[in-house]
Parts: sequence; structure tokens; C-alpha cells
Amino acid sequence: MTSSLSSWKIIIGGIASLILTMGIARFALTPLLPAMQSATGLGDDGAGFLAAFNYAGYLTGALLSSRLHNPNHKQTYLRLGLLGSVVTTVLMAYTTSLPLWSALRFFSGLATTSGMVVSTSLVLDQLMKRQQGDRIGIHFAGVGLGVIISGGLLTYVGSFFDWSQSWLFIGIIGIIFAIPSFLWVNAKGLTIPQSAHQNKVSLRQKNIFYLLISYGFAGATFSIGTTFLISIMANTPALADSRNIAWILLGVALAPSSFIWIKISARFGDFRGLVFALLIQTVGCVLPVLWPSTASALGGGLLFGGTFMGIVSVVFALGGKLSPKNPSYLIGILVVSYGVGQIIGPIIAGVAMEKTNLSSLGLWCAAASSLLAIVFLILSHYSKKSAPIKEDTQPCLS
Repeated sequence: MTSSLSSWKIIIGGIASLILTMGIARFALTPLLPAMQSATGLGDDGAGFLAAFNYAGYLTGALLSSRLHNPNHKQTYLRLGLLGSVVTTVLMAYTTSLPLWSALRFFSGLATTSGMVVSTSLVLDQLMKRQQGDRIGIHFAGVGLGVIISGGLLTYVGSFFDWSQSWLFIGIIGIIFAIPSFLWVNAKGLTIPQSAHQNKVSLRQKNIFYLLISYGFAGATFSIGTTFLISIMANTPALADSRNIAWILLGVALAPSSFIWIKISARFGDFRGLVFALLIQTVGCVLPVLWPSTASALGGGLLFGGTFMGIVSVVFALGGKLSPKNPSYLIGILVVSYGVGQIIGPIIAGVAMEKTNLSSLGLWCAAASSLLAIVFLILSHYSKKSAPIKEDTQPCLS
């Protein structure tokens, strides 16, 4: 009973860390962006740069955290990240300067890795020590729950708070989720693992090279969609009233998505599962602009939200299979590729939207990136230099 209670405290603490770092620090910008643009004159190109700086911070944090092997150092990084997530969110309320906003979004992205990377690592290690590693799927529900909570709260207060008050409000709410994560996700009883430095997979293999490009386009799709989805709907009369509900439904679909897509890929194979997920993601991107209506907005949010974290989970699992003797190496490179796509994607889409004065172009860019991800995934799968890949799928995290 004591062990089970301890495990659930760890899981709840991990979920709370994702609600704060992902749902609030990282994703609160999306529902708040239309109000910020209306009140401050922030253009789509400026919004794209804010997203790019956030993802640049995330990429930097992922590279830094990948070098942490001592569990005590991970615990320190996590706690600093929780504090940083609250501070950078609150400070967004006190400026209208694009350079200062960009700096805050960079450090917010840096803090986000404390939840997505470091907290996940600590939670998984603690659960593995208790022979309960299969429960890690529950932990990832925190991303979707964070979107639901932040989106729901910001929708509620939006009628009587302006954009700056909303940033302050959601930042203070973040303190509530920092507490259980600070108390229950820790390095107690963990030891420094033996790291493998040999048997690295060659990046010159065609299948690996094409997979990295495919995953980079998937990163671009994710960043464009999560940055501009709500602002595009706000600028489309037929979709404006549905935008916040669509964002909340995205979180509802997101919460169980990693678990579901791991199961689908285990049944049909990694390649088929990823192609299917990317196709659904493409439909989710274009549905609101092809058929502007409340139904399409809600459907697009569900389809997009139900796929992007699933794609990440399955690609990580695939990376573990392609580099079974040293999975951390390839997964680390995949994280970099995804991060590069996350940085470049919103810049290109934002500039294109601003120059053409066509807001819907953002979702078309996201859909195009998703289709290109499929093209390079097919090239990876059918490359003659591809190593045999087992069709069973098990989660693999670095």
C-alpha cells in the first residue's frame, strides 16, 4: 500500500509538472495571442518570432538536460525550471516590447524542458525502480490536461481580464501545480546510470537521414499549428466563436494520445502508425480553412490534438529500435531535428502570413509540412540501407 501510494504521488507530481511547464508556460500563448495582437499591434511575423524563440529555448534546454546523468542534478534542474516557468509567465504581463517578450519566451522554453524531459526522466526512473514503468503513459496525460486547464481558465477570465491580467492570472495559478511537483518528484533512491558511448548508429544511413528530415517537418507542423491555430480562427468570422472550445478539445484529445498511438503502432507497425497519424494531423490542419464552420473548428482541434504527441512517442520508440544498443544517442539527435523544425516553421509561416495578409496560410503551411514529413518517412522506410525494424512498439525515452 505504501509503495503504491508513493508511486501515485510521483505520477501526480509528474503530471503537475507537465501542466505547469507545457500547459501553462509553453501553451498559454496560443489562446492569449489574439488578444495580444489586437491590443498591442503584434503582427503574425512577430508572433512567429515569439514561437521560434520559445522553441529555441526548448531545444537549448533539451541539449543541456541530455547531459545530466546525476539524479540529484536533475532534481535541481527540475525545481529551477518550475520556478522559471512561473516567473517567465507572470513577467509576460509587464511589457509590450517584442525583444523582451522574445527573451521571456526563450527562457520559458528553457524551463519547459524541466517538465517534459527532466521530470519525465525522474518519474520513469522512480517507476522502473518500483517495477511500474508501464504507468509512464499516465504521466504524459499532463500535457493534455495542461492545455485543458489553461485554455478553460483563460476562456473564463477572458471576458473580464485583458491580455496582461490573463498572463498574470495564469502564472499565479501555475504555483498551485509547482508545489506537488516540487515535493513529490525527486531523486530519492536513484543512482547514476552507466551510459553507453559505443555502438552509435550512423547518421549517414539513408533511413536515419530521411527519418531525421521527416521528424523535422513534423516539428514544424507542431509549432505552426500550436502557435497560429487560435489566432487564425479569431480572424475567420465563421470560426471566431469556436476558437477557445477548439483549443480545449485539442487538450482533451491530447491527453490520451501517446498511449493510443503506441497501441496502434504495436498493432499495425511503426511505419503504418506514423503515416496514419501524420495523415490525420494534415486533415486536422486544413479542415478549419477548407470548411469554415464550428464543426470543422472543433473537428480540426480534436484531430490535431490527438496526433502530435502520439507522433513524438512513436518516433521515440522507433529511434530506440534503430539504435538498440545506444538509444539515447539517436533519440537526442531526433530531438534536435524536431527542435530545428519547431524554430524555422513558425518564422516562415508568420512572415508568409504577414506579407500576404492571408491568415489561413499558416494552417496550409502546417499541412504542407505534415505531408512532407510523410514523404521523407516513406523514403526512410523503403531505403535500401534500412536496418530491419521489429513491428512491436515499446515506449523509449531519453
